[in-house]
Amino acid sequence: MVPHTENRCSDAGNLKTWWFISDYALGFIAGWGIHPLDIALWGAGELMTGTVEVEGRANFRNLEGACDTATTWEVDFTFGSGVTMKFIGVPNGHNQDAPTGDPWMYHDEWKTRYRRIESHGTAFEGSDGWVHVDRSGINLQPEDLIDVDPAGLKVSLVHSPGHARNFLDCIKSRADTVCPVEAAVAGDTLCHLADAATRFGRKLKFDFKTEKFIEDETANQRLKARATRKPWHV
Repeated sequence: MVPHTENRCSDAGNLKTWWFISDYALGFIAGWGIHPLDIALWGAGELMTGTVEVEGRANFRNLEGACDTATTWEVDFTFGSGVTMKFIGVPNGHNQDAPTGDPWMYHDEWKTRYRRIESHGTAFEGSDGWVHVDRSGINLQPEDLIDVDPAGLKVSLVHSPGHARNFLDCIKSRADTVCPVEAAVAGDTLCHLADAATRFGRKLKFDFKTEKFIEDETANQRLKARATRKPWHV
């Protein structure tokens, strides 16, 4: 039971108050963050399984009101395979007035490094260069990486004509969709880990196989279903 708040149940894009209330959702750290994290999982594959250490910081600027989710964040993941990942959320690209110490102060540095970053994207760095992808295309260095013959690669990704078409095709063929539910759960898990690490303010270690934090019952409490108000139940 909570007091009435204007737009708490709105479905209008700019009035989704519920999206930023932790009783219902995790805010942009998951609502938008799932998209670049999904691409990171897609590209890194088995390298992002097993165990992971995660730590980070975030700004929770709306704790006096109804909304209580992170507005900006910087989270570091270190996977058991040795792969590292930095997950940064900035305030809709407006960083010129950012207070000292806020995570998005690093954003201009990234824009210089990857050149074309405007609002989003996922970058992969390896021994031979880097590749940055977003919804507008691909950006890489050295540029001749684009000429690699896909036939010689160890992993071949599924080509999708679009989520809806892919889903309907898989209903007919019984094949896995381009983003099967297991991938969705893994991506959502990364969002929850980022949220938990920034709220606790300390390093956490998580086991994807058991789906639990290691030797940290306090953190594991955040993974449990919360009690519902009668007569509602799941």
